[in-house]
Amino acid sequence: MVATQEMLFEWDEWKERALARGIAEDLAELGKNLMRDAYMQRWPEAVLSDCGWDDDGFGMLALACAKPAETRRDWERLYAQYHRRPACPLEQPLAAEAKALAPLYPATRPQGNSHTSLMMGHPK
Repeated sequence: MVATQEMLFEWDEWKERALARGIAEDLAELGKNLMRDAYMQRWPEAVLSDCGWDDDGFGMLALACAKPAETRRDWERLYAQYHRRPACPLEQPLAAEAKALAPLYPATRPQGNSHTSLMMGHPK
């Protein structure tokens, strides 16, 4: 067995089956992510069946083949409702005010008073 095949998870195998059946790459990726995150993030039991865990993903494959647009909409809704980590687009730099360590009120913040200036080792 090839080393890369040994590392395949259920969701990776599901994506390969989806692509082999002619499901669009982006829909197959969405299904894979849905299946993976439902398991990894411990989504509610009632949702796991919609994410392929009761039937090895065959129901998901059938839906994606028969009704791709409706399936995409349903999967995106599930993902939005249960996914715990919001998407973080790495390509877009954060504005200074969106960074965690940015000052809350940079324009109105005093430059220092005698107490803080002395604590910092600077004369007033």
